[in-house]
Amino acid sequence: MTTMVEVKSLSKRFGQQLAVDNISLSVARGEVLGFLGPNGSGKSTTMKMITGFITPTRGSVSVGGVNVQHNPIAAQRQIGYLPEGAPVYAETQVLAYLKFIAEIRGLGGAAARDAISRAAERTNIESVLYQSVETLSKGYKRRVGLAQALLHNPPVLILDEPTDGLDPNQKYEVRQLIGQIAADKAIIISTHILEEVDTICSRAIIIANGRVVADGTPAELEQRSRYHNAVALTLADTDADPACSEISALAAVEEVLVSPTPDNQRQLLAIASNGADILSEIAPMVQTSAWTTQQLELKRGRLDDVFREVTTGGDHAVIESSLPEWPQSTVAKTGSSWRADVVTICKRELSSYFTTPIAYVFIVIFLATLGAFTFFPGGFFEQRQATLDSFFQFHPWLYLFLIPAIAMRLWAEERKSGSIELLLTLPVNTASAVIGKFTAAWLVAGLALLLTSTFWITVNYLGSPDNGVIAAGYIGSFFMAGGYLAIGSFVSAATRNQVIAFIVSAALCFIFTASGLGVVLDFFSGWAPQSVLVSVANFSFLEHFKGISRGLIQLQDLVFFLSTIVFFLFATVVTVELKKNA
Repeated sequence: MTTMVEVKSLSKRFGQQLAVDNISLSVARGEVLGFLGPNGSGKSTTMKMITGFITPTRGSVSVGGVNVQHNPIAAQRQIGYLPEGAPVYAETQVLAYLKFIAEIRGLGGAAARDAISRAAERTNIESVLYQSVETLSKGYKRRVGLAQALLHNPPVLILDEPTDGLDPNQKYEVRQLIGQIAADKAIIISTHILEEVDTICSRAIIIANGRVVADGTPAELEQRSRYHNAVALTLADTDADPACSEISALAAVEEVLVSPTPDNQRQLLAIASNGADILSEIAPMVQTSAWTTQQLELKRGRLDDVFREVTTGGDHAVIESSLPEWPQSTVAKTGSSWRADVVTICKRELSSYFTTPIAYVFIVIFLATLGAFTFFPGGFFEQRQATLDSFFQFHPWLYLFLIPAIAMRLWAEERKSGSIELLLTLPVNTASAVIGKFTAAWLVAGLALLLTSTFWITVNYLGSPDNGVIAAGYIGSFFMAGGYLAIGSFVSAATRNQVIAFIVSAALCFIFTASGLGVVLDFFSGWAPQSVLVSVANFSFLEHFKGISRGLIQLQDLVFFLSTIVFFLFATVVTVELKKNA
């Protein structure tokens, strides 16, 4: 069998904590590997390293022969991943969400429609395709997550608790589905349900304290149970003691446990020494004795006993070890275009802004506040001049508070909901995700700015303004909004709390705005050299915007805003990567 997933000497350390300690494993095509372990054992961390979401401290992972650390995008094209909790964008319609996944996976047109239809039918979510995800039950959300993992028919499936939250019928359907698609795939299933291991897994690995402590088929693991080859007898109460004495005398019997039954009989459980065959000795005794025997049963080993034994300090020795047809397993995305990924993510983000009230609230508040400031404190009509100076002078101060309000959700919400893990295990690099999300938010700000064109129309109706100056003001305002937004993106990536992201972003934006004010420069002028004053003023959004809003579009001003955007977007990429591994 072809090895599809190979993990070699994998370790992960978070500070002083060693979460994964030198794990090695391989999964071949056609294998369904059950990945078991108690909470905190390193199970989820290992799966995140296999999918490329976090970087190992030591060791390597290859998927389909591709090293995940060296070429994560190529490896992720071959993986279908259902993260823990099945995080899905709550505000998105199910069908729109699957279309987004299809587009990211390089599927379009008829291929995308066929893939979505097939995945929806297999996971039984056809009835909820036009509902928003947030209206679905926990079970349906998990099935939507499973559908996106299956969408591109990957050769490798990694499923974290795939049946969690499903009712018994749904669990049965998912298990049947996994069984039917297993022949041409390598599947890793993390689960706490030991019944699933016995039902659908061809092999199981148990880890504890970050190490592999058991590896084998379910049957092999059951043989490690104390109850493997145990024999149970149910017989009359009066026969229990003599039967217990005779069975205990057998050399291959380690112990006989006696317990009462509800109907006033006794059950004897004979434990085999080292899993020896004791049934061949006990069965003749039952036939030749005068015992009134109601039942004779050979017991299998118990996986739960093995699990408890190997994960609680016991023996840690490793054992060596009708649905629509899918087409042949193919990886849809054969080439990676970061521009296409940026556009796809931008479209999804724009959709989320307008599916929820966020964009509408931002636009209404921006227009209402800017109008109020322009007409009243700005004295638009009192000036009696065909100019928008009173309009543009308030832009930096409004952006100071309104831009952080839309920027705070960019990454903080992704981290809080867990959807960041799904997004960054798709075949998309972090930079594309950052640029796509930033561009969507910038377009929302740009749309709000565009809707203020009524001011431009009004001033042209009332007089003969210099339209070149006004156009320059709009260009400068748009770039300034981008600068504020890039700062907010960076801060949002550093925390999962949107309120904190808003406060810190507003504070940073204030620093970049106020550094050019006279009161700030006067503070430095008393003791600092002229070069310091110039440097402080050069960091001011206010100073760079003033020149542009007066019609003087100088290269240095545009370069300042563009370099601010690039710097903070780069800082966002670095922060997202660092937070993944924190």
